[in-house]
Amino acid sequence: MDETIDDIQSDWTNGLEKYPIYCRDNGKYITRDTKFQYVKHNIPGPGTQWEKFESLFEGCSCKECLSDCPCIQRFGRNYSEDGKLYSKYLHGEEQKVIVECNSNCTCSKNCVNKNVQHGVQIRLELFCTANKGAGVKTLEDVSPGMFVCEYAGEILTYEEAKNRSLAQQKRDMNYIITVNEHCKSGVIKTHVDPRYFGNVGRFLNHSCDPNLTMIPIRVNNEIPLLCLFANRKINTGEELTFHYGLSSEINVKNNTQLEVEDSNLIPCLCNAQGCSGYLPFDKTLFNDH
Repeated sequence: MDETIDDIQSDWTNGLEKYPIYCRDNGKYITRDTKFQYVKHNIPGPGTQWEKFESLFEGCSCKECLSDCPCIQRFGRNYSEDGKLYSKYLHGEEQKVIVECNSNCTCSKNCVNKNVQHGVQIRLELFCTANKGAGVKTLEDVSPGMFVCEYAGEILTYEEAKNRSLAQQKRDMNYIITVNEHCKSGVIKTHVDPRYFGNVGRFLNHSCDPNLTMIPIRVNNEIPLLCLFANRKINTGEELTFHYGLSSEINVKNNTQLEVEDSNLIPCLCNAQGCSGYLPFDKTLFNDH
């Protein structure tokens, strides 16, 4: 069946992704919020240096990237021949900086070392959940290790992330995610806010037993893409979820002295067997002292 003009206008990606992403409620399309602008990848937020987004990594001159590709020799191989992230990286059995071939490389877009930079490659749909607002489900089966989408938005400085967090009202959704990468030189913190500029990852709900795992991956520069991969087989129609962070020192079932009056705590509704009770968040962004 041909799409109507209204159907096309209801594509929340504005045609930026390979497949349109619609939002349905009881079978009816919901049009995109005009305050929200879809972006495929991270963009610099206020105070972020544009220079950090400029192409930085040296490219290869390969036609086909095999084991002798300079990028693969420099950073290691990340994916199997069918484009799935190796299990040892997906499940944390082995950790390293994951870097793909980049825009300075001469290899084709079908290079085995180019995966997440192409955006969403599977069919997804937004839907209205019973009690968690919007959610995302897959319209096709997803195998373990397959890339699903990024959590893309504005890259913020710590100061901007903190200011936005402190300005939030209790009723507001907190979209800001902080990713901590531990390396020899210390901890690299990345703050991403998709509230106004973001992609489909913005609508993924939290679960204490998620079917997606977030992996930071770099392509052109030092700014990581926060990439979500299936950590198990996901069936068509299943809601996609990921864990929003660490426990944030919150464990309702094991700590009766928990600061339940904390205005920043939001109940978790994932219903997983080991549910911690509340959504995790970066406490340092809500400390005004």
